[in-house]
Amino acid sequence: MIYKVNIISTNNKRIEIPFKRFEYPNLMELIVDTYFEDIGECLGRGLCGTCHVKLQSGSINDRIEPVEKETLTNLYNSETNSRLACQIMLDEKINNMTFKIITENKINT
Repeated sequence: MIYKVNIISTNNKRIEIPFKRFEYPNLMELIVDTYFEDIGECLGRGLCGTCHVKLQSGSINDRIEPVEKETLTNLYNSETNSRLACQIMLDEKINNMTFKIITENKINT
């Protein structure tokens, strides 16, 4: 089955990306492979915050792991709808959801 996810780029362009369940390890890999190259400095370990996205439509009820929670807490622009794309699995739960890529991800010191 083919699903889709909508990505709002850094220049506010909306892109619909089709995907198959578990086609990539996570949403970050899908975004990097199909559109945006400069995210994921920690290679998907949830440590750097460069794959910060904000959920614009829908809701993810999956538990946020402690590493992701700590990284998001340290981002100055993190909100309740913030997630790390490297921690979002590609499955039917994110079908038709919209995520906005956030590039100004300064860590609070």
